[in-house]
Amino acid sequence: MKLRKKISDHCEDKLFTGIVSHSRHKPFKHSFKYKLTYFWFNINNSYKSFLFKKNRFSIFSFYDKDHGPVKKINTNLTEYFSKKIGYSKKEFKKIQAFCLPRTLGYVFNPISIFLLYDNKNTPKKIIFEVSNTFGERHAYLSEFKQTGNYTLKKELYVSPFFKTEGKYKICFKINKNFVSLVIFYVVKNTKVFEASFTGKSKDMSNINLIKIFFKNTFQNLKVTSGIYIQALKLWFKGAKYITKPKEPNNFITK
Repeated sequence: MKLRKKISDHCEDKLFTGIVSHSRHKPFKHSFKYKLTYFWFNINNSYKSFLFKKNRFSIFSFYDKDHGPVKKINTNLTEYFSKKIGYSKKEFKKIQAFCLPRTLGYVFNPISIFLLYDNKNTPKKIIFEVSNTFGERHAYLSEFKQTGNYTLKKELYVSPFFKTEGKYKICFKINKNFVSLVIFYVVKNTKVFEASFTGKSKDMSNINLIKIFFKNTFQNLKVTSGIYIQALKLWFKGAKYITKPKEPNNFITK
């Protein structure tokens, strides 16, 4: 689907509700879907809503320590990204995040996306941060592309049934009305797995936050429990367990 507006044209905070879809193609087929609401917001905003706070407990909250290296000492995510990427904070106008927030203090983000904007409000860098259920995280840094298409070498052990090999082919597009995230996992030129999220936007107003809370109170638990339930189903289907290797030495792959 083509988006009429550039991603840089619409950067206001939004809520995106839609469907997450997972499909495994090799060595057998397996798929499932569920509904989620992702948040799209400036991580340095001073949130005025009592429903959504930064580094403070609330119904919804965003904590710096939930992102970046698990063992980092500095919990300021903006400073960490600035240091690692080579930009000074003066060169950054803002960092927009596309991720799940904590809900009543709990969150697990299989993937989070950060867009880094310069002083002209133009996105320059994009970071795809992947997490696994073993308490590890890894980030992939790329120049921002208006096409939304990226190819990344897999570095982090994510599924116990896939080796740490191959590549991710990612397409990420977003505007004020719609978001599309599609991930293909390719090994030896063969697509073995794909995941996607497509969602429509709502304003990040108090009334919409309240509605989302009561409709999807347990969405973050659903993400984590769903991973284990689907892993069990794959095991019963005959999926072979792959021993987890050591995590990458570097948090960011450029």
